[in-house]
Amino acid sequence: MPTVEILKSHNLKELRSEVSKTNIKKYSKLKKADLIDLMMKSEHKDLFHHMELKTHKMPSGVVHTGSTHTEESVVVPVKETKKKKEKPKKKIKLIKPKRSKIKMVTFESE
Repeated sequence: MPTVEILKSHNLKELRSEVSKTNIKKYSKLKKADLIDLMMKSEHKDLFHHMELKTHKMPSGVVHTGSTHTEESVVVPVKETKKKKEKPKKKIKLIKPKRSKIKMVTFESE
């Protein structure tokens, strides 16, 4: 079951994304506190059981959990995943068409 601390550790965009996956209506204009109250209602609580506490790592190495982080903190992913190597983008060279001289031809009518 989610707790208020778990939900507070996520930002508003993430919370709205989670609510959008359910059939709950009229949530899009709610502020974060109101959205958390909506998610914590007894009839909706079990829809968000999969959410985990988000942790943040400070530049000094200290890890904060929940809402105790600051602007300098960096999100620590729950599971480390291997990054895919990005292929270098190929540069496309545009070739300009060669201009040819236009010959003016006149026809005489009889």
